[in-house]
Amino acid sequence: MTLAQTELLWRIQLASRPLPRLGPVDVVQVGLLVELRAVEGDRIEPELCSAGEWWDGVRAVEAVGRRAIEILHEGDEPVGPVILDAGGPEPRLYFLVPVGTATRWEEPGTVALGQKCHVVVPPAESTTPPGMHWHVLPSGPRSLTRPDALRRALSQVRRERRGSAEEAAS
Repeated sequence: MTLAQTELLWRIQLASRPLPRLGPVDVVQVGLLVELRAVEGDRIEPELCSAGEWWDGVRAVEAVGRRAIEILHEGDEPVGPVILDAGGPEPRLYFLVPVGTATRWEEPGTVALGQKCHVVVPPAESTTPPGMHWHVLPSGPRSLTRPDALRRALSQVRRERRGSAEEAAS
């Protein structure tokens, strides 16, 4: 496998996009997750991927993101792929949402990642700690989190936290 082929690891790609023919590689697809795995068994590392082409991202601190996921599940809303980056002083969740979401995203306490932004995407088999991993795996092609549902869930978390802070102060 050439260096160029090794560097061509595709992650979170829409299933409708034609898959390349690179020679001695296996193509593995898990929902939105597409990766090229070397036949020789090379270890696949997390990949820096451009947001704004196949998906945008919404970053939230872990505690807020986890509660938002609970709220989405309680409302029978589908949750698309979510990456957990537990490194650093404040662990973060990255929700993958449809392209264009970042241009109109204004939810306090979150960061929208669209064009000219990048997200480190873990390998498909990284589904448990330690390190960066998939907190929620893609469930199928184009299974991104709906921005309106995510916005409502994050708003509810913010209201809950504000209410808890007010109770603690009184």
